[in-house]
Amino acid sequence: MSVLITGGLGHVGSWVAYLLAKQGKKVIICDMAANHFERMGLNYLEEVRDQLILESVDMLDYHSVFEVLLRHRDELEGVIHSVSVIAGPYFQEHPFKHLSINAMGTLNVYETCRILGIQKVVNMSSGAVYGDAQGPQHEDTPYKATDLYGASKISGELYGLQYSDTYGMDIRNARLFFVYGPGKRPSHMHKVYQGLFGPLEGLDNIQAPNGSEQSLDWTHVYDTASGIIKLFEAEQVTHRNFNISSGVPVDHLKIVEEVASVVGKKTNVKLGPGPFVVRGSPLDISRARKELGFEPRFTDIREGIEDYYKWLQAAQT
Repeated sequence: MSVLITGGLGHVGSWVAYLLAKQGKKVIICDMAANHFERMGLNYLEEVRDQLILESVDMLDYHSVFEVLLRHRDELEGVIHSVSVIAGPYFQEHPFKHLSINAMGTLNVYETCRILGIQKVVNMSSGAVYGDAQGPQHEDTPYKATDLYGASKISGELYGLQYSDTYGMDIRNARLFFVYGPGKRPSHMHKVYQGLFGPLEGLDNIQAPNGSEQSLDWTHVYDTASGIIKLFEAEQVTHRNFNISSGVPVDHLKIVEEVASVVGKKTNVKLGPGPFVVRGSPLDISRARKELGFEPRFTDIREGIEDYYKWLQAAQT
C-alpha cells in the first residue's frame, strides 16, 4: 500500500514523506515542484528516492488532481494534504490567490477523495484557528480568525468535518504551529524567521520589523512530521482535531540568544516591537499525547537549533 502526500516537497510534507518511506511505504508526492526535485537539495528525500513517485500537480487544477488520485486509487491507504500558503506578511498581499490555494485546494482534495472512495485524509491545519485566544489552547477552544490565513484554515477544517459527517469519510485535522528545522533555508523565509534562525545559515545584519515581543511554541519539523504520521496511522480516533506542536513556548529573544550561542559569535539581529502574527501560545498537546502516543523529541529549543545548524552546515558543503 502507499500514501499520497499533496505538497510532499514542502517543508513539513517532505519530512512526512521521508519518515513514511523509511518505514518501507511507497509515497506518492504531488507537488508543483516535482519536476525540479533534483535541484531542491532535499538530501534526506534523495536517501529514499526509490520509494517515491513524483507527480507535478497544481491543487487548484481539479482535473489534474482527479487524474492523479484516480491513477493511484487502488493502492492508497489514504491522503495527507499539506499544500498551503503559510502565514506571513505576504499572505495578505495576494489574498485571493492564497485563500484559493488554502481553501479551494483543500476542497478539491476532499471532493476527489469522496468521488473515488478514498476514505482517510489527514489535513494539515494550524493553531491559527484559535486566533489570539489565550493559551494553553485546547482543541475545544472556539474558532477565532484574527487574519486571513486563520480564516482559510478554519474553512478547510469545516469542509472536512462536513464531508466526514455527510459522506462517512474519515478526515482528521492536525493543527500545527510554527515549524523550523532541516529542509528549509532561513534565506528563503520571511524576515522574522531569518532573524530567529538566519545566523545558522550565515546570514547577518538582519532587521525584522516585528517579533521581539512574542513567545511561541516553535516545533522542530521532525516532531511535526512524526505527529502527523501518528495521526494518520491511528486506526481509530475519538476526536477529529489534534494539536501537534512542541507544547513549550519560547520567547523570540531567547531563540536569538541561543542561535548566537550555537554559532559561537555575536549576531547582528534586530527584531522590531510587537508580535510577528497575532497568536496565543502554547498549544495544549495532551490529547495527542494520550490518544496518539505523540511525544515531541525537541522540547528543548537548544537541541532543536543544534540539529538545524548541523543540517544547514552539511547542506552548504
